[in-house]
Amino acid sequence: MTLVSGSLSTTYGQLIVGPQKKSNIGKNLMLLNDSSCSGLQQIISAQFTPEEDNVPLYEGSEGCRWFRLPLVNHSGEDQLVLEIYNPTIDFVELHYRGPNGEWIVKRQGRSIPTPHWDFKLPNLLFELDIEDSASQDIYLRVQNPEQFSLPVNIGVKDEIMIASFGDQVLFGLYAGIMLALFFYNIFIYFSVRDRSYIFYVAHTLFVLLTQASAFGYAALYLWPNSPWLAERSFVLFTCLVSLAGIRFFFEFLKVRDFLPRFYLFFRGLEFIYLGIILIEILNLRNLAYQILFPLQGLIVISIFTASLMILRRGYQPAKIYVLSWSVLLIGVLIFTLKDFSILPYNYLTVHTIQIGSALEAILLSFALADKINILKREKEESQMESLRVSQENEKIIREQNVVLEQRVLERTMELQEANEELQVTLANLKDTQTQLVDAEKMASLGQLTAGIAHEINNPINFVTSNIAPLRRDLLEIYEIVDTYASVPLDNPREALEKAHELQEDYDFEYLKEEIESLVDGISDGATRTSEIVKGLRTFSRLDEDDIKQISVEEGLNSTLVLLRNKTKDLIDIETDYEPGLPEIECFPGKLNQVFMNILSNGIYAVNAKRYEEGEQPKLTIKTRKTEGSRVSVYLGDNGIGMDEATKKKIFEPFFTTKDVGEGTGLGMSIVFKIIEKHNGTIAVNSEPGKGTEFIITLPMSQPNLSE
Repeated sequence: MTLVSGSLSTTYGQLIVGPQKKSNIGKNLMLLNDSSCSGLQQIISAQFTPEEDNVPLYEGSEGCRWFRLPLVNHSGEDQLVLEIYNPTIDFVELHYRGPNGEWIVKRQGRSIPTPHWDFKLPNLLFELDIEDSASQDIYLRVQNPEQFSLPVNIGVKDEIMIASFGDQVLFGLYAGIMLALFFYNIFIYFSVRDRSYIFYVAHTLFVLLTQASAFGYAALYLWPNSPWLAERSFVLFTCLVSLAGIRFFFEFLKVRDFLPRFYLFFRGLEFIYLGIILIEILNLRNLAYQILFPLQGLIVISIFTASLMILRRGYQPAKIYVLSWSVLLIGVLIFTLKDFSILPYNYLTVHTIQIGSALEAILLSFALADKINILKREKEESQMESLRVSQENEKIIREQNVVLEQRVLERTMELQEANEELQVTLANLKDTQTQLVDAEKMASLGQLTAGIAHEINNPINFVTSNIAPLRRDLLEIYEIVDTYASVPLDNPREALEKAHELQEDYDFEYLKEEIESLVDGISDGATRTSEIVKGLRTFSRLDEDDIKQISVEEGLNSTLVLLRNKTKDLIDIETDYEPGLPEIECFPGKLNQVFMNILSNGIYAVNAKRYEEGEQPKLTIKTRKTEGSRVSVYLGDNGIGMDEATKKKIFEPFFTTKDVGEGTGLGMSIVFKIIEKHNGTIAVNSEPGKGTEFIITLPMSQPNLSE
C-alpha cells in the first residue's frame, strides 16, 4: 500500500450540518491518495490532507482517492443525504458508523447498476442514518480513470430532493427542445432532401445523448443494467457528436469549395475521433480522455475560425452558423473555467453546456431554414435572370433565323454537290473493290492453275513416255505372232525353227514383263490424273452454289492435293483428324478457299525460314469437335511467325508482309469475311521465329444462311 498525505491543517474543523438548505462541503473534505486501493481499516489511522477548493478537480488514475469528512449533525433530523453532484464517476464507496456502531458501506457510480442505488436519481445520493447532535467521520473511496471534479453537498433529505427535482425539470425541458428539433428537422429532410438535415439531426441526437450521459440520465433510464456502456457512453457520444458536427459543417458551409485545406485538416480530425473511440473500447479510458479533452477545444476553435473565414467570403448561411457556434463556445468556456475554479461552481455554470447546446441547436435549425429561404430567393432571382436572358436570346434567335435560313440553304446546296461527288467516289470505290477482289481471285486461280498443270504434267509425261516402248514391244510381239501364223501346214519344221529363233532374239519373256510394266505405269498415271481432277472438283465444288453438308476432312485433303506441287517432299504434312467428326453446313467452295489461303501462307512462312540442323519445315492440321455443336480446325506451321503489330493488322485489307508482286493483301481479309459469313470465329497464335497457328471455329448448322 502506498499512502500519500500532507500535513494536517490546524484551521480544519468539523462540519456542522444545520437545518439550512443543502450546502457545498468541498473545503471540509480531507484527501488521501492510495495507489493500491487499501481497505478502510488500513487508512483510518493515516494522515489526510485538507482540500482548499469547494469543488476540487482531480486527474484520472487507476488507484483510489480516500476522503474523510468529520461531521456533526445539528439539522434536527436523524437522516441526512450526502450528494455527489457528478454522475460521471465510475465508483464511489461510502463508509460511516450506524446507530449501533457498526460500519455501514454503500456503493454507487457508473460501474454499479442503477437498480442498486439508494435513490433512482441521476446524481450520486447516499442516505446517512446519523442521530441528531451525533458526530462521526465519514469516509469516501473514489475510483475514476478519467479526470473528474468532486462537488459534494450535504443536507436534509427534503431539501436535497427538491433541488434534484429542479435539475430533472431543467433536463426535461432541454430534452424536449432537442427531441422537438430532431423530429421537426427529420420531417423537413423528407420534404427537401437536403443532406445537411441528415447530419444536423444526427448531431442533435448525439448532443442529447452526450448530455444525458454527462448528467446521469442515460445510465438511469437507457441502460440501467449496463455499467460498461454507462462508463464509456460520455466519451463515445462526444466523439460521435464531433463527427456528425464536422459532417454538418462540411455540407452546410461547403467547406470543400471554400476552404480545401481546412477540409483536409478536418478529415484528419475525423480519423483521430475514430481512434479515440477504438481506444475507449479497448479500455484505455484515461488515454482516451486525455486526447479527447484538448481535441474538443481544438475542434471548437477551428470550426469557429473556419466559419468566420467563410462568412467573410460572402456566404450568407454562415452568418447564423457563426452566431450558433459563438453561443456554444461561450457555454464551453464558462463550463471549463468553472472546473478550474476561475468562475464559481454554481447552478448556472454547471448547466452552461446544456443551455449553450440547446441554443446552438435552435440557431442551427434557424440557419437551415434561412439557407432554404436564401436558396429559394437565389432560385427566384436565377429564374428571373434566366427569363430575361431567354427573352434576349429569343430576340437574337429571331434576328438570326433569317441569316441562318440563308446559310442553311447555301450549305444544303453545297452538301448536295458534295453528296453527288461522294456517290461518284463511292461507285468508283466499289468498282475498285470488285476489281481488287477479282484480282485476288485471279491470282489465287493462277497459282492454283499453275499447280494443277504441274501436278497433272507428271503423270501425263509418264503415260506419253511409256507409249513409244509399248508400241515397239507390241510390234515385236506382232512380228512373232505373224511368223507363227505364216508357218505352212505341210512343212512346218523350218518355219517353226525360224519363229523360235525370232522369239529368242526378241526375248519374248522380257517383252511380256516390259509390256506389263508399261501398262501398269500408264494405269498409275491415269489414276493420279483422276485423283487430281477429283481433288479439283472437290475443292472448287463448281456445281454447288448453295449451302451443303460436307466433311471438313474431305475439304482439307482436297486442298492438300492441289498444294502437293508446293509441298512435295520438302515439307512435312502432319494431320490429326478426330475420328467420327460430324459434317457441317457451309459453302464448300468458300470454305476450301479459306483452307487454301491459310495453308498457302503457311507454305510461304516455312519457305522463308532458315532451319537449324535436324529441324524440318512442317505444316500441322488438326480437327476437333468442341462444346456447343461446333467444330474447330487448327492450321499451324513452324515458319517465321508474326509479331504483335503484324497480328493486329493481319485481317486488314491490302496488308501484306510479302514482297511486291507476291501478294495483294486481300487473302486473309477474304478469309475473315468468309468465316464471319459462316457465323464462325478465327483466332491466331503466333510468335516470331516459332511459327503460327490459326484456329477456325464453325457451327455445325447454319440457320437462314444463303448467298
